[in-house]
Amino acid sequence: MPDIPVAPPPPRDAAEDQKGIPKEYVHLGRPDMVFLTAWRRLEDGEFSLSARWPAPEAGLPYDPRVLTQTIRQSGLVIAHAAYGVPLSDQTLLHYFDFTVAPGFSIPPEGSCDLAVEVSVTEPKKRGRSVSSLGMDVRVLQGDSMVARAESEFGWISPRAYRRLRGGHLAVDWNAWPLPAPVDPRTVGRHSPADVVLAAGNRLRHWQLRNDVENIVLYDHPVDHVPGLVLMEAAHQAAHAAVHPARFEATTVTSAFERYAEFDRPCWVEAETLPAGPGEISVLVTAEQDGETVFRGRLTGPCG
Repeated sequence: MPDIPVAPPPPRDAAEDQKGIPKEYVHLGRPDMVFLTAWRRLEDGEFSLSARWPAPEAGLPYDPRVLTQTIRQSGLVIAHAAYGVPLSDQTLLHYFDFTVAPGFSIPPEGSCDLAVEVSVTEPKKRGRSVSSLGMDVRVLQGDSMVARAESEFGWISPRAYRRLRGGHLAVDWNAWPLPAPVDPRTVGRHSPADVVLAAGNRLRHWQLRNDVENIVLYDHPVDHVPGLVLMEAAHQAAHAAVHPARFEATTVTSAFERYAEFDRPCWVEAETLPAGPGEISVLVTAEQDGETVFRGRLTGPCG
């Protein structure tokens, strides 16, 4: 199904400093979910962007979903605005690794302005079109770097995507069963509406629940489970694996191995692993039909 309305990207010689980010550039339907406010080309392969984050939920230092969305949006804006990737192309996220400064937090009241710096590695091309971009993303709060991410985005044409997805391209949106959420406190959340895990059949084992009322994760209908949903499931599974201890993920590595479908159960499992002094590492795996769709490892202080 179409991901977003198709609009032509700006020309390659667009103004170096552009304020206001169209929601189409970040593949979203809701303008209030666009966390970027401006972008600027500094030099070849170097970019600066501005971001504005909403206040986090009470008790949370920051919202990991907003951080991952900001990094995702930065990659998409640069791809479409600076490298001419067509908005009609489908985005593939190959890997997404990031670190967060221990103790990072944003003010609990009002919005918060941050800066984003992006370095793009040499683009890979298929014919005349860009097929992938590797990106080094730094998020700054004032003069301090509070998060850093390495990721590779890829793109394929609508025709190639239709061939790839086949019969999975058509989805009866929001028609799947929605199991009850686990206790939000066990996964580091306050509201059941934000919980993406349901009880599984053994310890540290859950079923992914796709509640499209969670607009931060499900902005508009798509044909597969969004990658950011799987990353949020990894965060929640890591919290649940060490509950009632408190966990702060400061290093996250993740790999997306295949598409997760809405019409069949997707199972999430967590395993705690040894780490450095005062830290714990949690390996989270998501499987569907016996095959791994996502794998993530989260490491950080636990106490």
